[in-house]
Amino acid sequence: MTPRNYLYLLRKYEDYQPQIDRLLDSIVTALMPRKLESDEAALQKTVERLHKSYPFVELLYCLDEHGMQTTISAAAPDIDDSKRSEPGMCSDRSNRAYYTKAVKNEKVSTVTSPYLSNATHQLAISAVQRYTTAENKTGYLVINFNLEKLITFLNGDEIRRRVHPFFQTVYAIIGVMLVIIASLLLYYGGKDMYGVVHNHIDEPIKIFGAVILVTLGLAIFDLGKTILEEEVFLHKDIHHEGSMRRTISRFMAAIVIAVSIESLLLMFKSLLGGEDHLNSAVLMLFAAVAMLIGLGIYLKLTDEK
Repeated sequence: MTPRNYLYLLRKYEDYQPQIDRLLDSIVTALMPRKLESDEAALQKTVERLHKSYPFVELLYCLDEHGMQTTISAAAPDIDDSKRSEPGMCSDRSNRAYYTKAVKNEKVSTVTSPYLSNATHQLAISAVQRYTTAENKTGYLVINFNLEKLITFLNGDEIRRRVHPFFQTVYAIIGVMLVIIASLLLYYGGKDMYGVVHNHIDEPIKIFGAVILVTLGLAIFDLGKTILEEEVFLHKDIHHEGSMRRTISRFMAAIVIAVSIESLLLMFKSLLGGEDHLNSAVLMLFAAVAMLIGLGIYLKLTDEK
């Protein structure tokens, strides 16, 4: 998800929190902490195996009863070691929220709320399993999960997430091309307007030609801006009907405005002697009204109230 929308992720977490807690709880309680705390190779193999089944798994490590890390931080294969900044083995994690929550929790496993991970600098969730060590002391097995990948996993969007950058690139090219076309129309519209003023042309048809170029440029620019905003710059939740409702509304509004302006221009042309434009103007105006009525019906039927 680029750029990342943390508000979106937190909102989706609130929607799926019961399911997320049950899933993470089942993952962490299925592990064998005693074996993992004494075998570094097994710890690394375990996180790699988990990552194959659950791509949102990031880190796996153990803590003692005082919150000191007793093992390395075994990382998933897709974690960039050069960007990791967590302290690692023998570090004091007693002030971390997941540790303090696990100590206070009477249950064997604990799932935290989302937080910004020091290791990946992204929103993460930790699941903690309390266990008894070989020395009959309390230990804690901690697994870090990437929240963005977790939400993607629950939505079944892994393939779409991988190809999404390609789609964004295509939309960006189309949006930029539309903006360039709109700029050219505005340029030629301004050029015609300058010619009318500079040469003292008093022919209304010439003036309307400039107006047509400017209004078309405005409509096309608005369409290109909408594509860039909706598909490139903003994150859109395709699983929420409100997202599609907003996109359709903006596209249809731009089209209705463009058609309405062109129909009015054709009507003005017909008043100035171009009577052959009148029928086309009326039909375009009816088309604009029909699209506006259809948009109103669509918005009414998809009202989330």
